[in-house]
Amino acid sequence: MLIKDAESYVALRRGMGFALRFIGPLVLDFARFAAEHGDRRVRTRTAIDWARRARSPARREFRLRVVVGFARHMHAEDPRHQIPPYGLLGPTRHPRPTPFIFTPEQIRSLVQETHRLGPVPSLRRDTYATLIALLAATGLRVSEALALRVDDLTSDGLLVRNTKFRKSRLVPLHPTVDDGLRRYLALRTHPRGDRIFVHPGGRALPYAIVHWTFAQLVRKVGIGAAAGQPRPRLHCLRHTFAVRALEACKGDRLRIARHQLALATYLGHAHIESTYWYLQSTPHLLRGIARRCERLALGDGP
Repeated sequence: MLIKDAESYVALRRGMGFALRFIGPLVLDFARFAAEHGDRRVRTRTAIDWARRARSPARREFRLRVVVGFARHMHAEDPRHQIPPYGLLGPTRHPRPTPFIFTPEQIRSLVQETHRLGPVPSLRRDTYATLIALLAATGLRVSEALALRVDDLTSDGLLVRNTKFRKSRLVPLHPTVDDGLRRYLALRTHPRGDRIFVHPGGRALPYAIVHWTFAQLVRKVGIGAAAGQPRPRLHCLRHTFAVRALEACKGDRLRIARHQLALATYLGHAHIESTYWYLQSTPHLLRGIARRCERLALGDGP
């Protein structure tokens, strides 16, 4: 019975537009586990035993939260279903890694290093040079860039479709970025596939291979993290874009607030606090805020 309830719950949420790529299989796995232990309803003890099968505390807590969502749904119809509490097995939120902020010179070196990629001749060099430059210039998520299709490049900018939180948005492009994408598209003409970023054979670039290639480029140009410092990752290009945009914001409080809202919209954030996070996670931005607060406290103005 619990297995059928889990199947109905997953089907209902998917019908409402949630992909549930990870959560759906976990809910069904929990239901099978509970059924094997003779449970006809959600029990906190069983939920904890199932969640503890994960290796890390954060993953255990994530699995428990999955059960909580399912349990709340079932409890609405039958109060005999128990709802496990949060925070029993690990942190309630997965901590975000501190971003590595690339300098303009480092980004330039990475783009230049792509021209050493093999095989020769190959579209691979132009593909990675264009991809890295686009991520640095627009702050797109890596998955968004890899999902772009040729028709998404319009005269008004890039149309980013159905991304995180099931949202679509139009990303305006600087003329140099628009020109670079169009030059790349002129090189990558291929009868198969309509993705912008492709293998030489026309297939879409896999996410894992892009991350591996970027890590190799970082190593070859000698960009490394000092002891205790964040590791340079591909997603840090998005962080770098956001930080540079915040650094460029000057003026009164109203102008800064508008700038923050515009940046949140441009990046595709569902909540403004996701944009504020770049302030608190970037030391030199935080130092600037601290200095202004100190001046304000001393009566010297903001």
